[in-house]
Amino acid sequence: MSTSEVITAVIAALLGGGGLAFLQAVFSGIGSLRQGARAHERESVRDLSKARDAADDRAARAEADRDFWRNVAGGYAYQLRRAGEEPIPPDPVPPSARDRVERV
Repeated sequence: MSTSEVITAVIAALLGGGGLAFLQAVFSGIGSLRQGARAHERESVRDLSKARDAADDRAARAEADRDFWRNVAGGYAYQLRRAGEEPIPPDPVPPSARDRVERV
């Protein structure tokens, strides 16, 4: 039996025994796995972007609240000074300046 006859016999056996259907199933399975992975990745990216947007919104609201209360405190301090009251402490030191003083 020559090489070409062996190859012909193997191909005939594969095609006759459902080998073609098997190969099609394998390749379609691989394609389905890839498409499923891509869909999962797209879904994950969408979830991450939603979480990022929600975190940005929370940060913006917290910053707006902080600025509001800072302005309220500044207004009260101004009113106290106009009324002749002395704030405690009279000369507050910001945390950045405190860190420099402590390190020296």
